[in-house]
Amino acid sequence: MNAQKATVIFGICAFLAGLPAVAKAQQTNQSLADAARKLKEQQKQAPKAKMVWTNDNLPTSATVSVVGQPQQGNAASAIQSQSTEETGTSSTSDDANDLAKATAELADAQKDLDSLKADLDIAQREYKLDSDQYYGTPNYAADQRGQAKLDAEKSQVTAKQQALEAAQKKVDELQKEIDSLNDKLKSTPNPSS
Repeated sequence: MNAQKATVIFGICAFLAGLPAVAKAQQTNQSLADAARKLKEQQKQAPKAKMVWTNDNLPTSATVSVVGQPQQGNAASAIQSQSTEETGTSSTSDDANDLAKATAELADAQKDLDSLKADLDIAQREYKLDSDQYYGTPNYAADQRGQAKLDAEKSQVTAKQQALEAAQKKVDELQKEIDSLNDKLKSTPNPSS
C-alpha cells in the first residue's frame, strides 16, 4: 500500500510540476501572436520603399498585361494596314491582302513544322531506345515480336521525315511568296509622292 501511495504522490507531483510549463507555453503562444499582430500593424503604417508581392497584396483584377509577340492575325492586319497606307491604290491593296494571307499561312505552316519536328524527334528517340533494348538482349534474332515492333517504328520515323520535308517545302514556298509580295509592294510607286 505504501508503494501505491508513493506512486500516486509521485504522479501528483509530476502533474503539478508540469503546470507552470504549460501555462508558460500558452503565455508564449499568446505573446507570439500579439507580436505578430503588432509587427503587421507596424508594416502597414511604415512607408514602403519598394513593392514586395505577397498573397495579401496580389492584384485580383481580370485584366492581364501580356508582353511579347502579337498574335498572327494582328500582325497580318498590321502589315495589311501599313501596306495600304503606303500605297493607297486598289492593286496594291490586293497585294497587301495577299501578303497578309500569306503571312498568316506562313505562321500556321511554321507551327505545323515545329510540331512535326517534335513528333519526329520523339519517334526517333523511341526507336533508338527500343533498338538498343532489342539488340541488347541475348538471342535477339529469335524475338520476332521485337523485330516487328522495330520495323513498325522505323516506318513511322520514315513517314514523319517525309511529312517534315513536305512541311519544310511549304514553309519555304510561302516565305518566297511573301518576299516577292514585299518586293512588289516596295517597287510600286506611291501616288501621294
